[in-house]
Amino acid sequence: MKKNIKTTCVFFFLLCVMLTANAFAADNISVLKVDTLVMEKGVENYSLTVKAFVKNNGESDDVTINVVALDQNGYELQHSTLTGFVDRGKTRVLVAVVKVPKTVYEEIVRWEWKK
Repeated sequence: MKKNIKTTCVFFFLLCVMLTANAFAADNISVLKVDTLVMEKGVENYSLTVKAFVKNNGESDDVTINVVALDQNGYELQHSTLTGFVDRGKTRVLVAVVKVPKTVYEEIVRWEWKK
């Protein structure tokens, strides 16, 4: 029983250390710009390419960011996760393809990085 408790405590400690390191890594990333391009206009859905210009100022080369589409009131209508490899000190464009319902697309006023 003591061994299980000790193992559980070690597990949670390591989990906290990893989450803290990940939070500090996010501070070393900056998103300079988020752009979208309509690739295909269907009857009900639009296919969008979401591009983020990401600068890596930190140690990690693997980058994951979240971007959100906002309406005029600031409500999140759509989100996308972009991942890629960005060399230290470099800027790179990360790209994702997103399917958005036509009615939602018509309400989007801007896309931005969600830290």
